[in-house]
Amino acid sequence: MPNKFDRPIRRVKRVIRFRGNLGKNDTSMIAWWYCGIYKNPVAESQPNVLVAFREIGTAGLGDEFILRRVPLTTLGQVRIGSIWKDQRCQSESVFDVGKFDVVVSKNTWRVVSFGDAVLQGKNSPYPFEIHPLQFERDKNWMIEFDLQSGGRLLVPCLEFFARCYGRSDELKRVLATYAWCGPDEVQKSRLYAPLDEAEEPGRWKVKLRRRMVNGDIVFLAHAKYDRYTETAAKKVYAQIESMHDPKGKTPGFIKIAPWFQGPAQLKVSGISFDNGRSFLALNILGCSDPQGVPLVRHRENSNLVNERADPSVGRDAWAGTPERQLVKPPEIVDLTGDGEPDHAAGAIEIHDPDFEILGDPRVIFDVRNEKAKSVAGPKSSGTGADQYSSGEPLGDGKGVGYASIHARPVLESHGTLRDVWDAMVFLQKKYPEKIEAAQWFTWESGFKTDPRPELIGLTEFDENAEEIDTQLRHWLYADVAAKRVRGILVARLVFQDKWVCIVEIERRPRMKKDKEGERKPSEESFKGLVCIPPSFDEFKKWLTSTLSSIRYVRGIVQSLEGRHIENCRAFSHSQSKTEQIAGEAAVLNALEKVNIRL
Repeated sequence: MPNKFDRPIRRVKRVIRFRGNLGKNDTSMIAWWYCGIYKNPVAESQPNVLVAFREIGTAGLGDEFILRRVPLTTLGQVRIGSIWKDQRCQSESVFDVGKFDVVVSKNTWRVVSFGDAVLQGKNSPYPFEIHPLQFERDKNWMIEFDLQSGGRLLVPCLEFFARCYGRSDELKRVLATYAWCGPDEVQKSRLYAPLDEAEEPGRWKVKLRRRMVNGDIVFLAHAKYDRYTETAAKKVYAQIESMHDPKGKTPGFIKIAPWFQGPAQLKVSGISFDNGRSFLALNILGCSDPQGVPLVRHRENSNLVNERADPSVGRDAWAGTPERQLVKPPEIVDLTGDGEPDHAAGAIEIHDPDFEILGDPRVIFDVRNEKAKSVAGPKSSGTGADQYSSGEPLGDGKGVGYASIHARPVLESHGTLRDVWDAMVFLQKKYPEKIEAAQWFTWESGFKTDPRPELIGLTEFDENAEEIDTQLRHWLYADVAAKRVRGILVARLVFQDKWVCIVEIERRPRMKKDKEGERKPSEESFKGLVCIPPSFDEFKKWLTSTLSSIRYVRGIVQSLEGRHIENCRAFSHSQSKTEQIAGEAAVLNALEKVNIRL
């Protein structure tokens, strides 16, 4: 008999398909639980995860649990709550979203399961009825974090592994497939390229292999330099190996530990319980990075150079490498865990759901070489492939290409105005030898370094001024109904011989359609102003005139360029794949407008 399922469902666009692997084509099934991990006897470089599905229809959920093995590298696609039909994910259930502060230390977290609770005579991890499993003594482990509310945050171990151990699925595949140590150090050699330079006190240096993505840097740096992270990384393969059933019938129920210690923030979706004090996290949406020394990121396949190689250098670097193509909806890609990629087949790139980087970002420096030592050779289009795999290349002629799957890091945003201020603070922290201070300004307080900036409110128009039309009067207010005037952020970065002033306008919220056509919260769009005041007196004169003029041009600050002060420029809020905090690219763009490069 179907069980009631009252969660909202929304359509999603996924590009992957499991050919003949997820049951009947005419039945919708919801991914319900991760049920252990297996070695893969068919394609040894791709461990499989056992996923429990349940049929779902207009009448609710079916009683039967349908178990299917999917490659570990596809867990970012087969999220708990994703709904599949015709071997494709076409929609997903909408869970509650929460953000939680936790502290990872010896006594603030543990691994729990329903089966272990029975053996130990303890309470169940969560009320079984809010998300019932196939067995009341289910053996799959969850991380249980203590919360300041007195409640608990529960995260399935395999979900934590899939989403928090780096951003690429390749990193997780390597951790689960190869031993960390040994005569050949097979696992390390797939993660780290030889550094070929001396270590530097106070900085951690890592050179990423080609299959790693930039977002893997924080985990891999800690795994290289932090014994706690290294131990957590080693235990993944060790547990899979020790629990391996040669007959392939029983999965390994592995325990995954948080890989860094100290305070952390997790953004998750799932189900709350215990009168809202506790939470069962079924999907991880984002996490903060551990704080620590700056990281230096090298890449084996870096293209960051100030000067191209000499013409005499041959075009042989990576020659013949298949071109990697980004797959976008509505393209369909057949993924398989039953075969390894061909050496010469084409390669594709698939995005898991985005991963939000919370809190203060880690300081990362990308290595930029002065001059390229080689020139990229011509790439091949790759031989034809009708399905794709994330494993190690083996042989040719099977028609299997390579799939690189990873989650794009998304930076936590607090709105453009606050993002710009936070980015100014971050850049001062990143370049303390160049930037002496980041400060905001008000007429009452002067320049301050407090982390929460104050704004200068715009002056209201004279009610009797007939030349001020209604539209202009309304623009002045951030909240028209409450007649709350817009605030202006006035901030500066102090260099040794000058200081740079940046001005930002408070935005009204609005709704905007995303790439998939879904309406999401957004805000108005304005450019910012940047200038280098010749003196404090000139700055005060310029600011007084600018705060008045902004009202009359309704925030179109590019019309104020060069007015009242010579070197005043408007700048756009560009974004960059390399920015480490929301607003960083915008501030760097502002500095370039006044000829400053960090």
